[in-house]
Order: sequence, then structure tokens, then C-alpha cells
Amino acid sequence: MGTITSASAAAAGQAIPTSSGEITVADILCASEIHGPGAAERYWHHQWAVILITRGGYRVGVDPQQGFDAEAGDLVIMRPETDHAWTTVGHPRGEREGVAASFVLLRPPPRIELLLLRYREIRPHYALQRIGMGPAWRRIVACFRQIQRLGESSNAMRAVLQINLLEQALLWAAAVEREAADPVDPRVRRTIEYMGGHLAEPITIDDLCRAAGASRSQLAAIFAPSTGFTPMRYLEKLRLERAMQMLRMTSRTVDSIAAEVGFCDAKHFARRFRTLTGQSPTVYRAESGT
Repeated sequence: MGTITSASAAAAGQAIPTSSGEITVADILCASEIHGPGAAERYWHHQWAVILITRGGYRVGVDPQQGFDAEAGDLVIMRPETDHAWTTVGHPRGEREGVAASFVLLRPPPRIELLLLRYREIRPHYALQRIGMGPAWRRIVACFRQIQRLGESSNAMRAVLQINLLEQALLWAAAVEREAADPVDPRVRRTIEYMGGHLAEPITIDDLCRAAGASRSQLAAIFAPSTGFTPMRYLEKLRLERAMQMLRMTSRTVDSIAAEVGFCDAKHFARRFRTLTGQSPTVYRAESGT
């Protein structure tokens, strides 16, 4: 993981005593580090750690017989009270490229700990999720970057927001795992991924067909059985769910949120929102405590 300096601790607003190779955080800390070929470090970690490898790779573990390799596109989950050692030596990519990683150290609230515990250990104290370098990985990287920026800010709610972003990252990782065992047609997955990445833009059924690599009749035949919705109804559902999240987590105006999720007409947005939730956007926000 690398040494966490007092400067980075101060920027994150955390008390992080480090002595005798021990790392402790008071609440939550996110940082990024880069190490060259031939690097190696060892620390005792008291908290959970979630490590996203963004470049290169390394070999993890104190005991060579119990070690494992992790590389770019992998998410490493480390349990508390772990003697954490790693080296780029012996890892094919690590010896060429070194390793770069973003990591979160935290004392998780119960709901986050339950998400962390669902990962099966591949070695004592360690779990590994192969994410790959696709859309989910990019979203997880974005969550880690936002967590780090919040930690360096003076936002009074930064710890709560950081936890929410970590939860999003873990859910994206879980979605990758579920997809691997999911028989859903890959054309359906491509369609949904396209929707999620272009919610603010005008999207036509022809756009979705191109993203899926399917004709209109093919997309209609495969989409509804998998999702229970036609493609355009599913798109509307995603837009409204994103709007719900923004109403809960931001103070932006209803009109700006409507535009952000692809509704040009704020009145139409309000009508469709009420159909989904039974409430107006304003009432939904008030009852969500935002």
C-alpha cells in the first residue's frame, strides 16, 4: 500500500497514527499510489482495505505458499488485522510496469461490512474480484476518485458521501460477478450499458439497436423477456432511478436534474416521476431528508 504521510492524513481530515509498520485510520481514507518495478512493502493493517489495481500488478502475501497475483482490473478486499505484504518482483506485469493502485481504508458501517463479507476469501484475510477493464471498472475508478477528492475537501458530510460512493463501487463489482454467471443475452447487457452511459442525451430505438448490434425485431424479442420492459420503458426507468438518486444526494433544482437525466420537458418528467414513485420530485426529496 505504501506509506501514508501525515500530509495526506491531514488533507483527509483523519487521525492516522503510523508506527512500527502499522496503519490505522479513524474513519475512512482514500489515496492512490504508484510504485516502480522491484518495489516491495509490508504493513500491519487494522481496518478493512479495498484496493483497486489500476496499472501493472503485484504479488500479495507474506507466505509465498499462500500468496496470489493481482493486476490492473482487479479489486482486492483485505480484512482487518492483516499483515499485508506485497512485491512487484515475480509478477510478470509488475516486473515490467510496477504497480499503481487506489485504495480505501475504513471502519465500515454494518451495511458496508456485509458487502465486504460476501466476498469469499481466496487466501486467509484476502478476497479478489476480477473486474476487467470494461465499463464497470471505469465506474469503480470514478467512485474511487470522487472518494479521494471528498477526503481532501472541507465538506462536512464527506465521510457519509465517501461511504455511499464506496457502496456504489462495491455494487458495481458485484454486478460484474453476477453478469459472469448470468445467462442474459450480451446484446441486452450492451444495450443497458449504453443507456447508462448516455442518459442525458436523446436516445432513439435505432441508437439502442446499434449499441446492441441487433435489429429492431431482434432487440424487441430478447429485451423484454430479460428485463420485463421494452427498451424505451427500461430507459425511462433508468432515468427516473438516476433522478431519485440525485434528489436524495444533491441540492440541484428539479429542472436541472430533469435535464441531466434526459427529460427536455420538466412537466413531463414530474408526471413520469409521480407514476413511478407515487410522489412529486419535490415531495420525494423532502421525505428523503435532502
